[in-house]
Amino acid sequence: MTETGANLRRLRRHNRALLLGYILREGGLSRVELAQRSGLTQQAVSKIVADLLPERLLDVERQAAAGVGKPRTLLRLRPEARCALGAQLDRDGFLVLRTGLTGEVEEVVEGSLPLGFDPEQAVAALADGVRTLLAGVDPERVLGLGVGTVGPLDHHAGRLRDATNMPGWHDVPLRDLLAARTGLPVILDKNTNAAAFAHTWPEETPAATAVVLVGTGIGVGLLIDGRVYRGPRTNAGEFGHTTIAYAGPRCACGRRGCVEVLHQTAATPQDAARLLGIGLADLVQVLDLERIVLFGRTIRAAGEVYRETVSAQLHELLPVPHWQRIDVEVSDLDEEAVALGAAFEVLAGFYADPK
Repeated sequence: MTETGANLRRLRRHNRALLLGYILREGGLSRVELAQRSGLTQQAVSKIVADLLPERLLDVERQAAAGVGKPRTLLRLRPEARCALGAQLDRDGFLVLRTGLTGEVEEVVEGSLPLGFDPEQAVAALADGVRTLLAGVDPERVLGLGVGTVGPLDHHAGRLRDATNMPGWHDVPLRDLLAARTGLPVILDKNTNAAAFAHTWPEETPAATAVVLVGTGIGVGLLIDGRVYRGPRTNAGEFGHTTIAYAGPRCACGRRGCVEVLHQTAATPQDAARLLGIGLADLVQVLDLERIVLFGRTIRAAGEVYRETVSAQLHELLPVPHWQRIDVEVSDLDEEAVALGAAFEVLAGFYADPK
């Protein structure tokens, strides 16, 4: 193919992704509205739509006429046209879900894992969950599997390096093991990063945000300038191992007085939330955060206690003017946030502008 031909093909793929993204975010648009938002000509939009319709990606809805002239035709994505799988692998269990093309959850499978489980047991459990969710599903619908799990890990290489509190999990090629077992393309990410992605897709979140997981461990997914910030080694957000009491109890990471170990040994939920707030005050100052989103099984059990106590602690430690206000909220995505975000990462690849 000539360079000109390759460029034209790339441009067509770019324009296709552009229109699909607009339809996804708006829920439905007419061809005229697509042209207005995208800057493409109506002729170009009509040609792209004509190419998409045979793929059964779009539903066409004719609207009631609002006056003289031809009634408007609305284009919507067909959720059943494609699906994505998302999984959370925790220290004591797993959850796998399936979403449609627009991100709505279609079905969920979850289960426990034995104490000290090894990589083979985890891969087998996740693969069984995938198999259950794909029973009777047309393989042509399936885009892939996203997995969010504890770190540290290498997001690019798909390997768990030395997962905290998971003995024997050293340099495990989890992405490749799952791909071989399921036959699907697999994306591996930290649980907190996947959860952060769930809070910013498909619409970008402009506020500098920390999505704080409080469960079997404590970690943070960071949304900076509307994107997940992973860091150069993809392990940003190991917030649970921030030292706030130098002579405190020893943590699983080897240091003393980490937020995580102090939180775990707190006498009451209020005390635990206060300690979390102390650590988050430092994070707010370092990153100039505007928003804190709390989620995880511990938050689910005492959401208002954590929201109010963390807010009060931040207000006490950071007496800032009104224009530096920090919003603290409990996530409405609940326990499925990690698996949902992992599935969203797969979906985002479908909608991505190919470079």
